[in-house]
Amino acid sequence: MNEFSSESTWPTDAAMNEAHSSPMPSMADIDREVADAMAAMAPSDLTELGGGVGESGSVEAGKELIGTVTGVTGDDVFLQFGVKTQGVLPRIQFGKKEVLEVGRRVDVVVDRFDEGSGLLIVSRKGALQRATWTNLTKGMIVEGKVTGVIKGGLEIDLKGIRAFMPGSQADVVPMKDVSLLLNQMVRCEVMELDRRNKNVLLSRRKVQERELAETREKLRAELAVGQLRPGVVRSITDFGAFVDLGGVDGLLHIRDLSWGTVEKVTDVLKPGQHVEVMILKIDTNRDRISLGLKQALPDPWVHVPEKYPVGTPLKVRVVRLADFGAFAELEPGVEGLIPISEMGWSRVKQSSDAASPGSVVDCVVIRVEADQHRIALSMKQAQADPWAGVFEGFPIHSLVHGKVTRLADFGAFVEIAPGVEGLVHISELSDHRVKSCSEVVQPGQEIEMRVLGVDKDNRRISLSIKAVKAPESAEAAAAAGPAEPAKVAKKRKKPLRGGLASHFEW
Repeated sequence: MNEFSSESTWPTDAAMNEAHSSPMPSMADIDREVADAMAAMAPSDLTELGGGVGESGSVEAGKELIGTVTGVTGDDVFLQFGVKTQGVLPRIQFGKKEVLEVGRRVDVVVDRFDEGSGLLIVSRKGALQRATWTNLTKGMIVEGKVTGVIKGGLEIDLKGIRAFMPGSQADVVPMKDVSLLLNQMVRCEVMELDRRNKNVLLSRRKVQERELAETREKLRAELAVGQLRPGVVRSITDFGAFVDLGGVDGLLHIRDLSWGTVEKVTDVLKPGQHVEVMILKIDTNRDRISLGLKQALPDPWVHVPEKYPVGTPLKVRVVRLADFGAFAELEPGVEGLIPISEMGWSRVKQSSDAASPGSVVDCVVIRVEADQHRIALSMKQAQADPWAGVFEGFPIHSLVHGKVTRLADFGAFVEIAPGVEGLVHISELSDHRVKSCSEVVQPGQEIEMRVLGVDKDNRRISLSIKAVKAPESAEAAAAAGPAEPAKVAKKRKKPLRGGLASHFEW
């Protein structure tokens, strides 16, 4: 840019002091001073100072400019481009609540130059405009009415201008039936323009994509971890659901659907359902948002220690079975585990032998870990102890009857009362040597036995089949008086084959 001459314009200190004491200059005086200062500048400098705007009439239609608001009169907003170029655009292209302060900068597109007023007629960039063959330009946003369905798309009436919109450009989501837009007013962007042949190609999809992008950016700036947000379930997968938060999708994982266990997402959600979710995590690098449905609800585990202390008897509903036990619901969102070892006093091979999904069972709380969201329950402790009075009812050397429940290498287990099992060691199955228990007995078989020993402390009863055939020795033993309870064998460094110890190491 050229320098001002040393003789011309810079005021002296005296002149500045005089200026402070003199009245404020009028706008005419300011314009005159600016004109005098600009006289010494080259045309290229004037163009640069004007932001690339030279003579108003030479600005081509469709050129993008940045103007400064100089005033608002009625329905018109006046803009200044550079020094001498002015323009005007409709106030309607701004929001009703949008404040238009003097000095605000606005991105606009030139429509044409009005020689009568000497003003550039401009439109706000991306704003809706009334389409005419005079101002119609590529990229312009217009509004028209869908008047017909033709091959490959729709016919649009732009208030007298006939235009075509391909079916692929009708919506951001592919439409199976574009006739649903018939007789509707739609906002579109001019994609292609052929003035000579009077052809106009429109896209509603581009306008929607632009609006969605603006909405997304605005929404992303507002989102924060911990916020509660309304949303609509957009789609469902095996691992969760995608929820539309109003232009931005977030993933609601199946583990965050409920405080309880959810087998299938469709048990809780369905497409189109309105939900309130919490923002759990925002990953800007991967453009991912994690959502939680259960976190938006009160945590039912907060009061679990007070409501369900150890020893509390409960009626619970079995919700599902596992190899290691059954899960039961105490209340919505609170589930406990019944280990298979606590499902009955007698041995339970499979959890389905003692319970089934949907069944209501009696339990007792045996352990609470609220911080880990865990409760252990026991079915057998809610039942009468089958061993109570057993030892008195089965004295040593007495004959008993029972059913073989299972076989092991070291012997056969026999149920002699509901929930009470005794062991017939392999050496007590027969007078002769037995290699396998199945040579003598089979599961389900009813047999007669004699009680050999009773261990009250460890709840063990030793039985014998071969002793049934030796009544003389039994009667002699009975005459000699009651025998001492069976002693628990001392531990050995090397385990013996079979025996009671093996029975209780399950």
